[in-house]
Amino acid sequence: MNRKIIMLLAIPMAIGFSSSQAADKAAKPDAKTPAATMADRSPEAVVNSKCIECHGSGKTHSPRIGDREEWTKRASKGLDGLVLGATRGHDGMPARGGRPDLTDAEFKAAIFYMFAKSVSEPVKK
Repeated sequence: MNRKIIMLLAIPMAIGFSSSQAADKAAKPDAKTPAATMADRSPEAVVNSKCIECHGSGKTHSPRIGDREEWTKRASKGLDGLVLGATRGHDGMPARGGRPDLTDAEFKAAIFYMFAKSVSEPVKK
């Protein structure tokens, strides 16, 4: 089990960025977006603004942040499969988690943030 978690954590680095680098990339403002608005779009801010509604409590069978077993099970198809499912929406989860305003990179970074937090700092059940 630990080997599987280590392999899944290595995926972001294997594709060229760590979860903190993904957060930095997602948070860089462009010419059209004020910097103050972009700060609210960091992975942690995105999770705390919307995702936590379900992933904080396990509402509608969503994996709770910190539940290593549930996140590992859902990521068994790979993190890209996890992102694809969340992008499309499923089991009561709206497409893109109800945040259609996020870029693909921002959305993916938020999912990586929840996954990494769940497998590295599990909450006791």
